[in-house]
Amino acid sequence: MSVCIVIVLLVTWSAMRERDIELSESTRANSNVAMALAQHADQTFNEVDIVLLGLLERLEHDGHSGRGLERTHDMMVMRVRSLPQLAGLFVYDEKGNWIVNSQPAMETRFNNADRDYFIYHRDHRSEKPYIGKPIRSKSNGQWILTISRRIDKIDGSFGGVVLGTIDLAFLQRFYERFDIGREGAIMLGNLNGTILHRRPLMTDTIGKSLDDSPLFQNHIRHQTSGDVEIRSAQDGVLRIQSFQHLADHPLFVIVAMSKNEVLADWRRHAWARAFGVALLLLILWYGGARMVAQVRRRETAERDAVDARKELEHLYKALEEQAQKDGLTAVFNRRYFDQALQSELSRINRSGGTLSLIMIDVDNFKMFNDTYGHAAGDVCLLRVASVLGHAAQRKHDVVARYGGEEFAVILPDCDSSCALSIAQTMMARLRKERITHAHGVGGIVTASVGVASLTAPAGLTIGSRDLIEVADEALYVAKHQGRDRISFRVFPTSDGLEGLCLAEEAD
Repeated sequence: MSVCIVIVLLVTWSAMRERDIELSESTRANSNVAMALAQHADQTFNEVDIVLLGLLERLEHDGHSGRGLERTHDMMVMRVRSLPQLAGLFVYDEKGNWIVNSQPAMETRFNNADRDYFIYHRDHRSEKPYIGKPIRSKSNGQWILTISRRIDKIDGSFGGVVLGTIDLAFLQRFYERFDIGREGAIMLGNLNGTILHRRPLMTDTIGKSLDDSPLFQNHIRHQTSGDVEIRSAQDGVLRIQSFQHLADHPLFVIVAMSKNEVLADWRRHAWARAFGVALLLLILWYGGARMVAQVRRRETAERDAVDARKELEHLYKALEEQAQKDGLTAVFNRRYFDQALQSELSRINRSGGTLSLIMIDVDNFKMFNDTYGHAAGDVCLLRVASVLGHAAQRKHDVVARYGGEEFAVILPDCDSSCALSIAQTMMARLRKERITHAHGVGGIVTASVGVASLTAPAGLTIGSRDLIEVADEALYVAKHQGRDRISFRVFPTSDGLEGLCLAEEAD
């Protein structure tokens, strides 16, 4: 009898441990999926926002009438074709009238002054894009998400709106790749509590408010990420819900899986084990053999769970590295550059030392794009980034795309002579590439370079913006004096000491 009790206790303990492991692994996997979906949403909106910024620049350059609008229309059509998530691009004037859009046969008879994004930009000035509530498109009736930016006139007054629309079907296709069970759900919402999209899609889901839900009130509103078990007030299903705020936009993602479905396999295994124990109590010798087999299967399942966790961790690390790189040039992006520069300056402020910053601007790049097209411009930027990466190869050097045709290089523990040597190597390598540029210096692509070097004792408080401004001043001097040259400045580290231009180089 005692042996039977011990066996029952051991089996019960083992089953509960497996249950805990199953819940822990499922919760971790749920959280990783939420993180991946948040990064995907960030990338989706960021790609459209980059198109909007380019559209603003195009409107500023080509104007709002005649041939300029035709070129803008052609560019908009090309951008919609190149981005799968992009349903359309639109430009409205200050009264909400359609000026130009990405439709092949351009339609201008509608007015969008009643849309929330138009009202928001009309009443607010902001440098950030605005993501509106889900709406039905006036042009084709499909459900879309909007991301928009304000157009400012020369005097700063409201001049209209540039709008990109994201087809919800694009998100739906991506969300359908994830196995969340029959009772699971994936949700995208904004931090005001409005549901932007949901899988599975219900007729009354889009635009519904979550503001009164316990998950939103007690967790999403106060934390950027987390995992919680909540029973739904609508269908009574207990779900494991993982949420994650987007890094670049005021949105969040929820991934919810039914706890009952998560534990379905464990429950089947538990019943099978109980049946084995019953047989063991009836026929000891047969039961003993069955228990050994169960233990072996459990060990295999645990090894599989460990392997799956390692694979998920590897995937997350790969996604994290991808989020740090610029999608076009494969060098580090602006966000990573800001973090790296702040980290190096924190070290300088704490311990003292040397640090140099190089700012590189491709000369006459807008004219390059106008002459050869944006596709050739992308190839040009890719080759320039490769040149910079080969010139700055020390272990802790950081080469980043600062924005547009501008690059930045952080050189830790690098004094003025070291920085100038690297800058000269970059210039020489770029000239050697001999990228044809009809409007460039010598008929090739060149760059203007600003170098700032900092040598400071411990105890100072130097911000990243301070060092960037000194490097930008040097870059301005290089461009002002004819481009295709290097201008160097020492960062002032005491009151009254002005930045000194020590070296300039032409050709």
